[in-house]
Amino acid sequence: MSMITLNGSLLNVYRAPVRKAAEEGEKEKDKIQILGDVALPNGEVRKDLMTITVKDARKYQDLQGSEVAVSVGAFSPQKGTVIFFEVSA
Repeated sequence: MSMITLNGSLLNVYRAPVRKAAEEGEKEKDKIQILGDVALPNGEVRKDLMTITVKDARKYQDLQGSEVAVSVGAFSPQKGTVIFFEVSA
Protein backbone atom coordinates (compact mmCIF):
# COMPACT_ATOMS: atom_id res chain seq x y z
CA MET A 1 0.00 0.00 0.00
CA SER A 2 1.35 3.41 -0.87
CA MET A 3 0.95 6.09 1.72
CA ILE A 4 1.19 9.83 2.13
CA THR A 5 2.91 11.69 4.95
CA LEU A 6 0.96 14.68 6.20
CA ASN A 7 3.06 17.30 8.00
CA GLY A 8 1.68 20.21 9.97
CA SER A 9 0.71 21.65 13.31
CA LEU A 10 -1.44 19.37 15.47
CA LEU A 11 -4.42 21.52 16.49
CA ASN A 12 -6.93 19.10 18.00
CA VAL A 13 -7.36 15.55 19.33
CA TYR A 14 -10.86 14.19 19.90
CA ARG A 15 -13.20 11.18 19.82
CA ALA A 16 -16.04 11.34 17.31
CA PRO A 17 -19.25 9.33 17.61
CA VAL A 18 -19.72 6.88 14.75
CA ARG A 19 -22.66 6.91 12.40
CA LYS A 20 -25.82 4.99 13.29
CA ALA A 21 -25.22 2.23 10.72
CA ALA A 22 -21.78 1.33 12.17
CA GLU A 23 -20.86 -2.22 13.12
CA GLU A 24 -22.12 -3.57 16.43
CA GLY A 25 -20.02 -2.44 19.40
CA GLU A 26 -18.31 0.44 17.59
CA LYS A 27 -19.04 3.63 19.53
CA GLU A 28 -16.38 6.25 18.84
CA LYS A 29 -13.47 6.90 16.48
CA ASP A 30 -10.28 8.69 17.48
CA LYS A 31 -9.48 11.72 15.31
CA ILE A 32 -6.75 14.34 15.06
CA GLN A 33 -6.72 17.60 13.12
CA ILE A 34 -3.57 18.95 11.46
CA LEU A 35 -3.16 22.39 9.90
CA GLY A 36 -0.76 22.15 6.99
CA ASP A 37 0.34 23.82 3.77
CA VAL A 38 -1.04 22.82 0.37
CA ALA A 39 1.02 23.99 -2.61
CA LEU A 40 -1.02 25.55 -5.40
CA PRO A 41 -0.18 25.38 -9.12
CA ASN A 42 0.57 29.11 -9.23
CA GLY A 43 3.24 28.82 -6.51
CA GLU A 44 1.06 30.17 -3.69
CA VAL A 45 0.43 28.18 -0.50
CA ARG A 46 -2.98 27.54 1.05
CA LYS A 47 -3.46 26.49 4.69
CA ASP A 48 -5.74 23.47 5.03
CA LEU A 49 -7.18 21.68 8.06
CA MET A 50 -7.04 17.90 7.63
CA THR A 51 -8.95 15.51 9.88
CA ILE A 52 -7.35 12.07 10.24
CA THR A 53 -8.83 8.93 11.82
CA VAL A 54 -6.16 7.38 14.08
CA LYS A 55 -5.93 4.09 15.96
CA ASP A 56 -5.17 5.66 19.36
CA ALA A 57 -5.49 9.42 19.86
CA ARG A 58 -3.88 9.21 23.31
CA LYS A 59 -0.42 9.06 21.73
CA TYR A 60 -1.07 12.49 20.15
CA GLN A 61 -2.63 14.16 23.22
CA ASP A 62 0.64 15.67 24.53
CA LEU A 63 1.70 16.81 21.03
CA GLN A 64 -1.04 19.42 20.56
CA GLY A 65 0.51 22.65 19.26
CA SER A 66 3.58 20.80 17.95
CA GLU A 67 4.65 20.00 14.40
CA VAL A 68 3.88 16.36 13.57
CA ALA A 69 4.23 13.97 10.62
CA VAL A 70 1.60 11.25 10.19
CA SER A 71 1.69 8.44 7.61
CA VAL A 72 -1.79 8.19 6.15
CA GLY A 73 -3.79 6.42 3.52
CA ALA A 74 -6.55 8.25 1.69
CA PHE A 75 -9.69 7.44 -0.22
CA SER A 76 -12.42 9.46 -1.86
CA PRO A 77 -15.95 8.13 -1.29
CA GLN A 78 -17.40 10.86 -3.51
CA LYS A 79 -16.22 13.68 -5.74
CA GLY A 80 -14.65 16.52 -3.75
CA THR A 81 -14.25 14.52 -0.53
CA VAL A 82 -11.05 12.89 0.75
CA ILE A 83 -10.90 10.81 3.94
CA PHE A 84 -7.51 10.29 5.62
CA PHE A 85 -6.68 7.43 7.99
CA GLU A 86 -3.50 6.58 9.90
CA VAL A 87 -1.46 3.63 8.60
CA SER A 88 1.34 1.73 10.29
CA ALA A 89 4.73 2.25 8.71
